[in-house]
Amino acid sequence: MFFEGPEKKVELALLPGQPSLRARGLDYWKSLAAKSRAQILSSISNESLDAHLLSESSLFVADGWLTMITCGRTDLITAVIEMCKDLGRDNFQYLIYERKNAQHQEYQPTNFFDDARRLAEALPVKSFRFGDGDDHHVFLSHLDKPYLPAQDDLTLEVLMHGIDPSAAKVFMSGPQRKKEYIKEKSGVWNIFPGFLVDDHLFEPMGYSLNAILGPRYYTIHVTPQKIGSYVSFETNCVEGDVNETVSRVLNMFKPQSCDVVLFQPQTSRKKIRCSYPIKRAVRQNLDCGYRVTFDHHSKPVEGVASAFEISF
Repeated sequence: MFFEGPEKKVELALLPGQPSLRARGLDYWKSLAAKSRAQILSSISNESLDAHLLSESSLFVADGWLTMITCGRTDLITAVIEMCKDLGRDNFQYLIYERKNAQHQEYQPTNFFDDARRLAEALPVKSFRFGDGDDHHVFLSHLDKPYLPAQDDLTLEVLMHGIDPSAAKVFMSGPQRKKEYIKEKSGVWNIFPGFLVDDHLFEPMGYSLNAILGPRYYTIHVTPQKIGSYVSFETNCVEGDVNETVSRVLNMFKPQSCDVVLFQPQTSRKKIRCSYPIKRAVRQNLDCGYRVTFDHHSKPVEGVASAFEISF
């Protein structure tokens, strides 16, 4: 069984004075998720955020901004174009569309170049590739409009491939008590203390988690199958010792390789250290006010491996 774990993502913010995104209500967000070929499974809320677990990843909605992440064979760009129409492109402070390279692009309904062309028809955008085209990389398009992020506006992503089989096994489906086991043993509920958590264990395998505290969130999505195992971790809680957060996440899943991506204001110079050797490092200041760092790390390979048998 193969499922495409690497995600597509959009983040946007409205200009001050616009109607609240949260006030659009659950039916609107259900409709928007459907545009991307996903559905809302469950939701949690606090005074600052609504967090929706999707059949394919997550949607976080604040009054003035949102982050939507989808995986599998979703078509997120269609939902993005719909938001451009509904919300009005002149009302955007910024918009960033990001897409991790797919492991099996031939199964995807679109590719990044299709997406970027459609987005360019709706908005003035600039597009980039972070990383090598023949290795792990991330594509990005952003609204070509000046913006000054707040000093604490940082987002961290840790995108992990080839997770350790013992870690993957925890996230295979099973009896309902399995969710309690994940909560108690995996550590994913306690990456940051005090967060309200919502999670889902998929059949026959796979796991998603949303966690929120005030305007802060973190989310984890696990695709544990043998071929193409993948985990993504993302948070806007980039405070204190971020290196310790990265280390904790990597120790949970022990992947063969990972991409560490950080969005931060250009006046900020937060650096991330990773215990894995670095293979490629990319730094780019964007005209929308963010500085993006992309580091691809790969665990050293020891010994000789056997070929992997593929069953049909």
